[in-house]
Amino acid sequence: MATTTILQYLQNTGKSVTSGASVFLGTTPLDRLQTETFLTESAIVKGQVVSADLAKMATDATGGSSALTVITGVGNVATKKCVVGVAAESVTGTAANPQPVKVIVRGVVTGVATTGVTAVGQTIILDSAGGTGACQGQPTQVDEAGAAIVPLGPALGYALTVAAAGSCTVYIRGLFN
Repeated sequence: MATTTILQYLQNTGKSVTSGASVFLGTTPLDRLQTETFLTESAIVKGQVVSADLAKMATDATGGSSALTVITGVGNVATKKCVVGVAAESVTGTAANPQPVKVIVRGVVTGVATTGVTAVGQTIILDSAGGTGACQGQPTQVDEAGAAIVPLGPALGYALTVAAAGSCTVYIRGLFN
């Protein structure tokens, strides 16, 4: 979380400071895409859901390193409950050489990895397996006793497109706000 980039355009054109000419700013009049830069000690692919590396808490008394490091991929699901957003780029880091990775923490994201079918407006959460760095639609499941199954972590956002397993367009709701 070393850097924050907030782009907010209230108009889709503006004026160049140097030439005074009209300049195209974006495809929509209101573009609220917010990214944060984290570190990764593993391979992360663009479009994967990433979480704070809570396993680092056991060795990091202050929590500073674990708050800056994100993970995805195969591992203990319990260490992936703190979803921070969706990777904006593919990056590979190691424990000896962590690499910065941009993560979209708010706004519309296309190509978000999904497992299963999503419907427009469906709440999106981290996939129940937690191993693929994908998301899924909020399940409406109950256990054998009829009690609701608690989803894995908070809602990441909302599906903007109907999609089968593969990818989906999602509005990331801004988990830090």
